[in-house]
Amino acid sequence: MTTLELPLLDGEHWWGGAVAEGRRMPYPDGYTFDLRDVLANQGMPLLLSDRGRWVHSEHTFTFTIADGLLTAHAHEAHAVIEHGEGHGTLRGAYGDAMARHYPPSGTMPDPLLFGAPQYNLWIETVFEPTQAKVLAYAERLLAEGFPPGVLMIDDRWSNDYGDWTFHPGRFPDPAAMVSRLHQLGFKVMLWLVPYVTPDSPTARHLGDRGLLVRDTGPGAQGRAKVARWWNGWSAGLDLLDPRARAWLTGRLEALRDDIGIDGFKFDGGDAPWWRALGCADPEAYTHAWNRFGVDWPLNEFRDAWRAAGLPLAQRQQDKYHLWEGRFGLDSLIPNALAQGVTGHAFTCPDMIGGGEFRFVPGEDGEGFDEELFVRYAQIAALFPMMQFSTAPWRVLSADGLAIVRAAARLHTELAPEILSLAEHAAATGEPIQRPLEWVFPHQGYAAVTDQFMLGDTLMVAPVVTKGSAGREVRIPPGTWLADDGRSYAGPATVWIDAPLARLPYLRNTAAPNG
Repeated sequence: MTTLELPLLDGEHWWGGAVAEGRRMPYPDGYTFDLRDVLANQGMPLLLSDRGRWVHSEHTFTFTIADGLLTAHAHEAHAVIEHGEGHGTLRGAYGDAMARHYPPSGTMPDPLLFGAPQYNLWIETVFEPTQAKVLAYAERLLAEGFPPGVLMIDDRWSNDYGDWTFHPGRFPDPAAMVSRLHQLGFKVMLWLVPYVTPDSPTARHLGDRGLLVRDTGPGAQGRAKVARWWNGWSAGLDLLDPRARAWLTGRLEALRDDIGIDGFKFDGGDAPWWRALGCADPEAYTHAWNRFGVDWPLNEFRDAWRAAGLPLAQRQQDKYHLWEGRFGLDSLIPNALAQGVTGHAFTCPDMIGGGEFRFVPGEDGEGFDEELFVRYAQIAALFPMMQFSTAPWRVLSADGLAIVRAAARLHTELAPEILSLAEHAAATGEPIQRPLEWVFPHQGYAAVTDQFMLGDTLMVAPVVTKGSAGREVRIPPGTWLADDGRSYAGPATVWIDAPLARLPYLRNTAAPNG
């Protein structure tokens, strides 16, 4: 059917759709959303209820929760919206919907993405990465006491978009650079997008072979069409054409074989951009981009559509250097929970301190908030992945740097547990980060979005408000041992002191691991 109406059950709450709307989940009365634009992050045509119900389509739809009804209206006349019920809980609804539509792949991204912090050169080299800057950053990381991990070289390492060969002026000997990084213990990723600089030899070559999305308008004569993205105007690689995918695979394999590159950050590819190119099914191009990345275990995505269950590292959309709002620090946990309940298990917060370069402090430090950076690092420490970009030693005091270094160390100490949960997610499809409602259903935890469970036994309760030296924590049933050695019996609501150096987390000692 193209329209579905479900009467809401008493006390029923709903999640799903666009991860970027995590702060609104579970959705309030009067909420509406159009899935044709999932706000530059992961999107799923899937809604889940804590009363064991789900709504799903293979196509976009607009949904509204109001006046005792959930209404979903498909945008395509041929689209089907289906629903299931009788599965009891949020976890039950998820399990049934995933088994039917998005079974787990049985594989996971490269373990190093979980086992150590990641480091992205973006903020330190915005649009101007060089071989010297990359090596200096890596060596300084180790000198400052941070462990080696995955290192990502971001935008503008290449000659042109779509060319995907190193710029010879900025990177005179990339193979030697990668060899040195490997010696230091890093794996190396490169940034790329499915876009092609229009006035370039690559565009002419691909256009002549019919591998770019074509302009179908009057008088276009089959020329490649261009559309604007955040860094200019580009043509689009026709990802639905297996010849285009084979061409790009060849380029990436050459970087692996000739230079030693280990993996890739697959940026961009959001449906609104493909729609601007005139693609009849823009979401299909986003999904094809996601599927393309599966062949590279060392990967990262920000834009995704119907990618639940795939072995992809899914980063949150770029954040500002702010505490509150859709792009603020307080969106990290709600959006991570939204990622989890929509089938994206292998999750990463944005770069610590914020990755939107126009909203991060400059070299003079103007606008920098050390407390925000420290709390951000603490939140990320017990996510499945944590990622640095802004160099901590450049912006932090000695005390702040010590706290952030401790957060990175905590992540590596808990890496075996995180990796075990990632393996479980690959096998079962269950998220690594889980809402309290997931683990303790129907006990009043649906609206708790500033705490999260790592598996079923470890609860994390970071400070997410500026100037706070503590926070209220909801303690579910069980006996909980906190990071400071104190024990709490649940259910209860307690105040936990959390000066800047502390990240509160508690383990349910009465529950089995999982």
